[in-house]
Amino acid sequence: MKYPNTFFGILMLLVATNCGQKQDQNKSVAVEKTAITKPDTYYHYSIWWAFVNKVFDADLSVAELKTKGDTGLGSFNLLDGEMVMVDGIAYRVREDGTISEGADTDKIVYANAGFFDEDMQTELTSKGIVDIEQLKSGLTAALPSTNFFYVFKIKGTFDYMKCGGLTRQEPPFEEGLDVLIPNRPVFEGNNVSGTIVGFYCPDFIGNINVKGFHFHFISDDKKLGGHVMDFKSSTTLKVGIDKKTDYHFVLPDNTDFENVSLEREFQYKKETPATNQ
Repeated sequence: MKYPNTFFGILMLLVATNCGQKQDQNKSVAVEKTAITKPDTYYHYSIWWAFVNKVFDADLSVAELKTKGDTGLGSFNLLDGEMVMVDGIAYRVREDGTISEGADTDKIVYANAGFFDEDMQTELTSKGIVDIEQLKSGLTAALPSTNFFYVFKIKGTFDYMKCGGLTRQEPPFEEGLDVLIPNRPVFEGNNVSGTIVGFYCPDFIGNINVKGFHFHFISDDKKLGGHVMDFKSSTTLKVGIDKKTDYHFVLPDNTDFENVSLEREFQYKKETPATNQ
């Protein structure tokens, strides 16, 4: 059967249009598949109260932590090093002060993490010296509200930096953080550049996490790091702030946590002021 040229032309045009639409749809799907949306969540592994009560062995791997954030702080299993996570790399600061990159199979006993997505910026500038207490008060003044959770990245050069580590423990664990932290190893440095990673929790967090501010540090040359005890800086500190309204915590699914008695209470107290200026 022969079709009029006009009818045949219309038919071919419809087929071509339909194919073009399918190709456009396929391109759209391909674009959507390549776009990765990172969750804007404050991720927290193992409650602080468990950490205080000698739950020092858990099963969060570095590889799993990387799926929860690219910025973080915490401690490795058996307290074998403080953890500082910057730009997706989880650094381990051991009790002798040496720093290495955590392997994907290494386990972490306690962590705070999140994908850093800067919401605001501020700068801390002083005519004299900026220290950790001025940092806390400056950040508090910059926050829109202290009722939310926050992640910080603070870059700068520090005239003096004082960091604390942890001493590796072996089971059966006999001493809790109330004993270990006051006797922790201390690392100090002068004229060092690096990044402070910080987290903030409102007071209503209770014993689930550390109330207020919690800071860890890693130097640019990876020779100094750990929990920030104090610092002095005579230069401007640039602060990036990421507000978090979604809070997610995961409990260790092991016998240590199952059987622990959550009786001891402990929060970080004000650290000993720096004497080296």
